[in-house]
Amino acid sequence: MKKLLIGLAVVIVGGTAAGFIFYHHSSPTPTTTVTKKATPSKPKTITTAEVASNANLRYSCIIYYAVKHVQIQRWQELADFERGWQVEIYSENSQVKYLVWPDKNITTAAKQLQPNWFTIKGNQVTYDSFGVHTFQKDMTATVNMAQIISQIKTDHAAHKVRQMRPNLVVKDHRK
Repeated sequence: MKKLLIGLAVVIVGGTAAGFIFYHHSSPTPTTTVTKKATPSKPKTITTAEVASNANLRYSCIIYYAVKHVQIQRWQELADFERGWQVEIYSENSQVKYLVWPDKNITTAAKQLQPNWFTIKGNQVTYDSFGVHTFQKDMTATVNMAQIISQIKTDHAAHKVRQMRPNLVVKDHRK
């Protein structure tokens, strides 16, 4: 009889323990997931040093400023940020001249009209464009590179200018 009671007690205790374990593992336990809120990163500004060391960023800044702030109508031909730009670099009379064509994929056959261009002398950028169907002198505007960078900061356009670089094709004909 004693063996029967001990066996019954083992079965009851074992069954209770097994039931408890089964119940504990099968019931959903509330879990608390701690998620860290993503802090919005402050857009990285464009610095003078960065522009000096990165030619494509410099050209992007110059083109952005021309489209948004230069009061020469023909520079608006470059306002399509999706199509991009093609910059051709030439050396003319010991001065480097940057021709800017609309559309990064423009073909030679499509280059019928003289493009807009700019030159850089020290920190000065001179925008140039000839008037279509006029006999007037070329239209020009000169601005300091620091003013361009400052305006981009004022416009909160650093991200937009950085996004311009993949749509910029540069062909250097000085080599």
